[in-house]
Amino acid sequence: MFQLDLIWGSKALMSNELLEQIERLIQKRPIYKEALSLYRDLMMFLNEIEPEIECGVKDELFHDTKVKEGFPLFSREDLPLDLTAASSLFHRLLEHLCSKKRKDREALEKALNRVQTDPNWIRNVIAAFLSRDETAIANMAEEAGLEPMVLKFLTHMVLRPSLNILKESCSERIPKDSWNYGYCPVCGSCPDMAYLDEQGKRFLHCELCGHEWYYPRLKCPFCENNESKELGYFVSGGEEGFRVDFCKKCNHYVKTLDMRVIALSAPLELENLITLHLDMLAHEQGFTTPHG
Repeated sequence: MFQLDLIWGSKALMSNELLEQIERLIQKRPIYKEALSLYRDLMMFLNEIEPEIECGVKDELFHDTKVKEGFPLFSREDLPLDLTAASSLFHRLLEHLCSKKRKDREALEKALNRVQTDPNWIRNVIAAFLSRDETAIANMAEEAGLEPMVLKFLTHMVLRPSLNILKESCSERIPKDSWNYGYCPVCGSCPDMAYLDEQGKRFLHCELCGHEWYYPRLKCPFCENNESKELGYFVSGGEEGFRVDFCKKCNHYVKTLDMRVIALSAPLELENLITLHLDMLAHEQGFTTPHG
């Protein structure tokens, strides 16, 4: 067994380079200024408090065998995350947002009151988020006066310290070229983005922990369909380097960046945030994603 005890330091979270990328994206896509500004604000807040995160990964041999047999190291519900730190961070994050002049301040204050009156509420939200219980998320969001997507976004943010450390601690145990599945080898989650590298190889990006892995271009990561006539993509006018890959068999899609065209790209979680219009186009054409 090995144990990894780390502090989520400022360099891991909010480098000057990332800050510059956010500012560049705000200038490039002013329509997403509010979302990017919120992301920047939250990242700076998380960077300042530097929570201590402890993650342990046990039974190395057992987990290595699981990977070789095509199973992820962990299921989402059993991830070795520091839920105590995440719960505390959720509380402090709500307090931080309530101190800002925001349109949804009243809803955030209601959510903060919900947290203060029921200490177990945050853990229930985290459990519902990890188990993808959309009904429970919707009910708890309504209780708190928040939109379900906002509640899920905040929950994901407070889990990021643990998820980042878990991803880093497990990366060396994942085969670089032998994982041929469309789900994440670390946590079993679906991809939310993909990119083509300089050689045209496709890599998928996990929607939960952010792990990236190689996956064949002519194969659907969601249903494993490899019939070329049922696979395709479309682009949005005036956006060179961005496209949406889709599968007509399962009607799922994944947004893709072509690094052969885009010289300066941002982290995929940021690119995902500023390409919501591509999601709308995909939905208009009848395509969906497994993660909502």
